[in-house]
Amino acid sequence: MALWMQLTTQLEERIKTEDERFQKASKRSWELNAALVRCEMAHETLTSSDGDDDGTLAKEEEIFDKLVRETVLSPDMYNNIVHDSSTSAEGETEVHQRAPRLGGSLSYKLEDYARYKAFHHFLSEEKLLSPNAPCFITTENGTQRNILTDEEYLGGACIGLCHDLAKYGVTRASNAVDDAAAVPFIKRARDAVSLILEELLEFDFRNGPLRRKYDSTKYALKTIEMVLYELSVAGAVGGHKGLVGNEEDVDGGPVKKMKIADEDKNEAEDVTMQEKAEESLAIPKKEIGALRERMDHRDKLREILIKTCRDGQKGAKQAIFAMHRGDANRASKLLNDCENCVKNDLIPILEEEPTLRYGSFSGVLEEYVEGKLFYAWLHGDGDNTSNGLNQAVGKILLPDEIPLKISTEDYLGGLCDLTGEIGRFAVARGTVRDKESVKLCLESNKSIYMTLKMLGKLPKNISKKMGMVTKSVEKLERVLYEQSLMEMTGRKEFASGVEVKGFDNDGGED
Repeated sequence: MALWMQLTTQLEERIKTEDERFQKASKRSWELNAALVRCEMAHETLTSSDGDDDGTLAKEEEIFDKLVRETVLSPDMYNNIVHDSSTSAEGETEVHQRAPRLGGSLSYKLEDYARYKAFHHFLSEEKLLSPNAPCFITTENGTQRNILTDEEYLGGACIGLCHDLAKYGVTRASNAVDDAAAVPFIKRARDAVSLILEELLEFDFRNGPLRRKYDSTKYALKTIEMVLYELSVAGAVGGHKGLVGNEEDVDGGPVKKMKIADEDKNEAEDVTMQEKAEESLAIPKKEIGALRERMDHRDKLREILIKTCRDGQKGAKQAIFAMHRGDANRASKLLNDCENCVKNDLIPILEEEPTLRYGSFSGVLEEYVEGKLFYAWLHGDGDNTSNGLNQAVGKILLPDEIPLKISTEDYLGGLCDLTGEIGRFAVARGTVRDKESVKLCLESNKSIYMTLKMLGKLPKNISKKMGMVTKSVEKLERVLYEQSLMEMTGRKEFASGVEVKGFDNDGGED
């Protein structure tokens, strides 16, 4: 009982600490959103007041910039288990350049920050902000650090900008009759979105949020082109590239009748317009090209990690199968191989690209934890061949006793899956009329179930497994009941109505 109370206490402390950090990150996300709204309201006020600036906008933007930099430099805003122990020479916790932000909303808020900066920079300069623009750089311990990740820059300063230009183009088009500069601006916005889309076409986006955002960019371009077409039909200067008009029309002169140029001249003009657009808009091709190379390299790392994770996870599964067969020596070797795979092959990849911490890598750790817990439950810390399959020790390793550094979710996932392995062991012992072992199995699974219930708030993925843990306890109670019936009736053969496969907690994966 003392062991289970110790386990519950450790897990409660871990979950409480992680929940506090998550709540802090959520609060910061709300603060960033509020600061962004205040800046946008200040812009609206400045626009409606005919340019009479009372300093409110500059003040709000200064607050917004400061809040963003504090967020980026704060270790509490990151969920980076691999690098939690990394410190600088001054003893401060260092934040990896690619450390994943805590909670999904923080990354989206910084993407909104990039979108805001890029849009208002385009309105004033009609140029695309570079990933290395001063507003996207801060200083940490004397070293420059990018505020945005590559994904946040693409999602906000490129794709988000395209959508903002499309919406703003519609707004400017509404006043095209009185605003002589509206159509020329919409043309330049169209050229900017077209050039950005051309750059994005060079990327090989894999399925995910960024790919879905990229797919929507063509609709922003379509919106602007449709606006220009409708303006040309309505009589305003602009619209289709094949329509040749006099630039004097833009200055408020009479709209002249447009004519279609011949094909050769049209093609030449298209090339000239494209060159001028690229020159005037100053798309940072070099920086975006370097960003694309970095993302291609990360995709290669991801493929290597996924393949290596399969090997590590397969070793951990085979170790569990070996324990069920009573081959403790092979199980111990396979678990050590899995541990070495994580330390020597996977951790170096995560040190370079920490965002790969979740997904396949978490699956390996969860399977490894399940194997280590089952091994300790069967054999304890002593000689691994002393017990075989005759008598289980019933020891449960605490999170701090796992050799690898794991998250609370990794441990809880392995602990839930352990109940399935204990259930299979119970059925095997029931067939040889080992009632005491079945009792131990039931007690262990009940203790795990009660521990999880006492924790209350569980991670989302773990809550899904609670149903399987409950069923494992119910099935073991049935096995023990059948054992008692067998004793009362004097039967020598045991045939349980509980199937071994009914203890699968991982979806029945092999």
